[in-house]
Amino acid sequence: MRARKWTKRELRLLGKCPDRELAQRLGRSLQAIVTKRCMLRIPRCVADGEARPWSRREDALLGTAADHAVAKRLNRTTTSVTKRRKRLSIPHYADRTWSDREDRLLGTTTDRQVAEEIGRSTRQVRDRRRELAIPAFVYTAREWTAEEELMLGGDSDYNVAKRLRRTLTSVRTKRLTLGIAAFEVKYRKWTEEELAQLGERPDAETAHRLGRSLDAVRTQRHLRGIDGVDDLQIPRPWTKSEERLLGTATDQDVARQIGREVTAVRGRRQRRQIPPCVFLRRPWTREEEKLLGTDTDEAVAERLGRDKSTVGERRRELGIPKRNPDWTVEEIQMLGTLPDGKLAERLGRSLFSVRNRRLRLHIPPAANPEYRPWTAEEIRQLGTMPDGDLAKRIGRPIGTVRDKRLKLRIPYKHPRYVWWTPKEIDLLQSASDEEVARITGRAIKAVRQKRCKLGVRLPC
Repeated sequence: MRARKWTKRELRLLGKCPDRELAQRLGRSLQAIVTKRCMLRIPRCVADGEARPWSRREDALLGTAADHAVAKRLNRTTTSVTKRRKRLSIPHYADRTWSDREDRLLGTTTDRQVAEEIGRSTRQVRDRRRELAIPAFVYTAREWTAEEELMLGGDSDYNVAKRLRRTLTSVRTKRLTLGIAAFEVKYRKWTEEELAQLGERPDAETAHRLGRSLDAVRTQRHLRGIDGVDDLQIPRPWTKSEERLLGTATDQDVARQIGREVTAVRGRRQRRQIPPCVFLRRPWTREEEKLLGTDTDEAVAERLGRDKSTVGERRRELGIPKRNPDWTVEEIQMLGTLPDGKLAERLGRSLFSVRNRRLRLHIPPAANPEYRPWTAEEIRQLGTMPDGDLAKRIGRPIGTVRDKRLKLRIPYKHPRYVWWTPKEIDLLQSASDEEVARITGRAIKAVRQKRCKLGVRLPC
């Protein structure tokens, strides 16, 4: 039978309505509709309530920005973007690799201010700065001018700090000292026309149309109890082949095979009253139990093809003492020739056994070949920076650096915390916080905290 030719009217209808509905209208098969539409590169029609398919262009944007920003750009919900990103194993935007521009900002100002500028957490910025051995930013207090004070409250503290090249803490403290209210966007009342649009479209699209933030639209809809499109997402139905896999392996393995969340697999299995997959141990035979205690647990486990912990657990259940092989003359002669850890691996004994035998025979330990002597350059760097930063720079443990500095009695040259002297404490009773900060070179926040800790009141 010859294939029926496509008319111009039929071609114009492709992609205008769902494929299944169009197949019934035109009297053609669903496969013919799909094949013809794909050959002409016509996107399929998405019916109301049906999930919109993801394109390659949209998948390429995942992970390039925060999920809520990508969702706003693609006109999708944040939940759908997050699920799609996790399904494709794309890391979160916060876990992205560090760029050269971001590395250059480290140490130029406080970690908190750098974090707000590049969109990362303060902890990430601090760890990255220490990893690159960049010293922390030391704020030098300077006098405020009248022009700078007039800018307070006219914009957010972050923007003012960036414009004046000051820290966020100094700007906020100065604004609170002068009694200037924080900058905030005035609340715009919701009109009846705006409230009528809530829930008709996705929150991101509604926020874009109304010129409001996504959180404002979502909060207003939840406060008024309006069900939105984002709340009516229908999960993917379970197929019979997927349900047959439940309980045959761990929930993590099943979720990985069928592309679902572990919680969804676990919940579906529990609703179907399917027991979890439990790997049962092989029962013990009398012949196997007779071997327990005749040799070390490692040797018996290797002989029986079992795990060492399983052999030791069964031996203790039966009350069979552990057998320790006797030390030979050759093994005793090797004590002290190698580090205890390496010798224990070579002899197949525990580290405690090797160390205990060596101490009993009064044999001195062997020199550690991995020990690296301190160089003159490394010693000169002690105290010039925190022990943790120096440890990462020279590749030594932090405890080794700290012990070496304390042994040589080397103090910090630029400590992160400078102890208060009696003269500085006396200034708290006779001067204001700004004057004490200017005289001592400390931050106003540190002065205020010290005053509150000592219970010293401001002078009249």
